[in-house]
Order: sequence, then C-alpha cells, then structure tokens
Amino acid sequence: MTRAQLAASCAEVVPLQVFDSRFHLFVEMGLLQRSRDKPHEHRYLFNPTSSAALLVFDRLSEVGGVQEIAMLLGRIRDALEEGDADEAAVERMLIKARRELSINADHLRHLVRSREFEQLIAERRHHRAGDQLLEDARGIVQLASERFPRMSHAGRLLIADALGYSAAVNEFLDRLFERAKATRDFSMLLPEQYRTAALRSFLGDLAEVFASTAFDPPTLLIQPHEIIATVREYRPAPARRRPPRPAETPTGVDPVELARQRAAALRERRWYAIQLLLQGAREAELSGMTHATWAGAVQVVVNALVAHADPEIPLEVTLSNAVLVDPPGPVSYATPMTLRRTDGTTPPHSESSPLKRGDRG
Repeated sequence: MTRAQLAASCAEVVPLQVFDSRFHLFVEMGLLQRSRDKPHEHRYLFNPTSSAALLVFDRLSEVGGVQEIAMLLGRIRDALEEGDADEAAVERMLIKARRELSINADHLRHLVRSREFEQLIAERRHHRAGDQLLEDARGIVQLASERFPRMSHAGRLLIADALGYSAAVNEFLDRLFERAKATRDFSMLLPEQYRTAALRSFLGDLAEVFASTAFDPPTLLIQPHEIIATVREYRPAPARRRPPRPAETPTGVDPVELARQRAAALRERRWYAIQLLLQGAREAELSGMTHATWAGAVQVVVNALVAHADPEIPLEVTLSNAVLVDPPGPVSYATPMTLRRTDGTTPPHSESSPLKRGDRG
C-alpha cells in the first residue's frame, strides 16, 4: 500500500498529524519497509518481524519480563546441553540474564519502598518465580562450569544476581502479606498457598486466624417441619407388590347358573298362570276380578303386566279405559284387561328350567 492509502485507512482511527509521526517512526524502526529499495518507491510492506515483536510485547504486558528471563535461562541451558554455543556466546547470554535479573530486582525494591499498595497488587502476578529462577541459574552455572571451566566467575555473578532477585521477591511478598495480615485480606493468598497451609500447618496456627472474630450463635436454617415436608416429598414410592392369588372357587353349584334357573322357573310359572286365565283361547277379557280378593286381583294384574314386558313370553295386555265398580263385592272397583297371545300355543320354556314339559299345566 502507498503512504496515501495507509493514511486514508487510518483516517478514522487517528488524526493526520499523529499518523505522520507514527509513520516516520515505523519506517525508521523498520516496522514498515519499502517494497523495493529505491528512494522514489512509495509502496510499503509490513515487516513480519515487527508483527512477531508486537506479539512479544503483548505477552510481556500480560506475564511481565520475568517470563522472558526464564525463557532466556532455558535457552542457555539448551545451548549448553546440546553444545550449540561457544564460550563467548554463553557468556553474552549470561550477561544478558544478569542484567535482566538486576533490573527486575531494583524495580521490586523501588515498588516496595515507594509505591502504593494497589500498585504492588497489580505487580504481584509478574513476580512469583523467584525461587525457580534461582534453581535454574544454579543448574546453568553447573553446566557452564563443566563445559567451560573459565566461566566459574561469570557463574558466581549470575548466582549473586539471582539471589538478589529472589531476595527482592521475598521482600515484595513480605510487604504484601503484612498488609494482608493487618487487614485480614485473604484474597492475597493463592489457592495453592491455602492448600499448603491446610496440609502442613498446625491446628492452633490455623485457628489463630479467627481468634478475634465474632460469630453469630448457630441457628437452624431449616425448621423441623420443613425437613419433614421435604422427606415426605422426596421419599421414594413404596415398592409395588402383586396381590395374593385369590383362593380357588370351591366346586359346586354355580350361583349365576342357579339364578338363571330360578328366573326361568318363575317365567314358566307366570306363563302357566296366564294360560289358566286364557282357558286355552288366544284372547281373553278379564272383567270378573271384582269377584276375587284384593290379593288375588293384584297377583293377576302383576303377572299379566310382567308377562307383557317379558320378551320371552308371547303375550300382549291391553288395559280398558272403563272402570268396573262393585261396592258390596270383595273388590270394589277394577279396570278390565284383555290378554292376547302373540305367538303359537306352545308355552315358552328354558332348557335350564328345573320344570319338565310334563309338569306344565
């Protein structure tokens, strides 16, 4: 892209004056390079190394420079173990590591002695590996002394700077813990520190933290009736059990069949009574009920009406609109009825009836 195209793309982000100053700075630092190495070339390319540098800068802003020291010590150890570096190269890397350790140690001491507690909190996450860096430095010094005996002095200087950084980290952490102890700010401790204290500290030391803490008296958060209601609600359902097999029905007369036989016998007796009233004819008018008794008249009427309603009996009953009145007679009044057979002359019967054909009237 040309300079004008870059300026147009950044117009909505920064003012033109700021773009001009940053553009010249990026060109001088090599972040932007001309596409061809000619003075009149106005097209620029982004240097890939600069993008990697930006990634490193982002990582440093997140984890701090101590991580870079650890990576530098790791490269020195790899170079010594693999034999890829000569004595001069190893010495240069050791000097660089010493310089970084010294700078970070001075920075920590400055924070402890002159900065506010909030700034120490923000810096804490960058300085947690003081002891680990010291162990790495000792391992590197041992490897360097074995391969390059004349580097023992440089190794001692590296150990001294690592010890200085470790002491600065301890001073830094002591300042934090003193403040945490005074304010009872338990967020200052890391989860691993809580775990270590719980596993290795004495019970009295752990209890001392709450020596001056006032607690409310214990109370039931759940009332007894709530517990009972919850138990009833979530109690598992009782297991279903198959009911016992009913006792076998004793052999004998079937009550249903016996009821059928009784109904058939009653039907036949009623039909025989109707036949007596018909006197062998297909139709008969009952007008002499006034000469019978009340019980006999009622029995005749009931048998006739029930037979009329029974589909098994071929009989039709017709009630007259007239009323026969006989004040001095046994039945003082009665309504004449006409009985009429609707089928053949053979009376109905049931095969289950206890009566035989020869018993019918």
